[in-house]
Amino acid sequence: MSVELSGNSPATLTAGILLLSRARSFGTRLQVSVLGDANEITPVRGPALVYSAVLASCGVGYRPGGGAAVIVPGPAEDALAVSLSAEGLGHWFTVDRRGTGEHPATQATVRMCRSSDPESRRLGRELLQALRGLGCVPEPAVLDLALQAPVSAYHRVAIGLRAGRALHGRTNAPVHTFLEERKDTLADVVQSPCRLADLQGAAADGRLDTLLDRLVPSVRAATASWTHAMLRRAPTDPDAATLVAAVLDTIAPVLTLPSPVVLPGVDAAADAVACALPTAIGAAPKDGNDDAARGLVETFQFLGGRFVSTARFPVVVPGDPAPKDRLERWKWFCTSTRSAADTADALWRRVVDPVQ
Repeated sequence: MSVELSGNSPATLTAGILLLSRARSFGTRLQVSVLGDANEITPVRGPALVYSAVLASCGVGYRPGGGAAVIVPGPAEDALAVSLSAEGLGHWFTVDRRGTGEHPATQATVRMCRSSDPESRRLGRELLQALRGLGCVPEPAVLDLALQAPVSAYHRVAIGLRAGRALHGRTNAPVHTFLEERKDTLADVVQSPCRLADLQGAAADGRLDTLLDRLVPSVRAATASWTHAMLRRAPTDPDAATLVAAVLDTIAPVLTLPSPVVLPGVDAAADAVACALPTAIGAAPKDGNDDAARGLVETFQFLGGRFVSTARFPVVVPGDPAPKDRLERWKWFCTSTRSAADTADALWRRVVDPVQ
């Protein structure tokens, strides 16, 4: 039996790979051909990190023991494209690989830690020390992940700690051990997004200290001292203003959770991405290959698939044109390959296992 596919796209190759893989599993002789040129497949460049069972099963970015966490390497100077959505169908964003940060607050942290001003440097390093106390390595990529992830603040904290602790190699005390039980509500102390004027007002009338009182005594004084010092610097130091707003915007929702507090769990896709982040930020391309689509070509040919210039009755695998923007292209790539998996299932039932 043979199947001819038309489209010369990542979706076409994915459908072909899945058909060939299933044929091998069932011991069925099946020849799959793609009408097109292997050198004309739209490139999809790394570095990128996504949880995708479809791509992993097609050999793209697969690592032994890595499950469905797909890592496509790329140039060290390029930011890492990341999606926390299963199969990469949702929002995409970038995290740092150069040590400077992508999010403004991450960049502000790096600048403060490297500042020639002793006070600024001290405040920046105190924040890093606090993160280490939570068992979270304060790598710029981890800060970017915790600040830019398109999820609630509660989940961003959980994901950031997961990634930071994956870099650390061990776990520390859970977050709720740093919080005291309270019966009153603190929901209106700090509004999101945090603005400097609102924070200064909350500090002046005592509402900010009421919020920080939720912390246990062992960390409360240091946190309050750092926060007030940052607010005093903020009017003349843009980095301090950016950083203190981002920190309070992230931790305030956790401090206002009702007692007893437990951070929400993250889904399998987000957890796998967070755990794979340490590997992804250091992944370098082998032989200069940073093209995920090229990985599909190699897997297709390895399984016996062929590229042909003519075909009598090719099956068209639908797909949209590739966007130019890198993040949009990755979303397009993942959406196309996920759709191709459904196409492959339909083709298998129609060609190899038709209804009698």
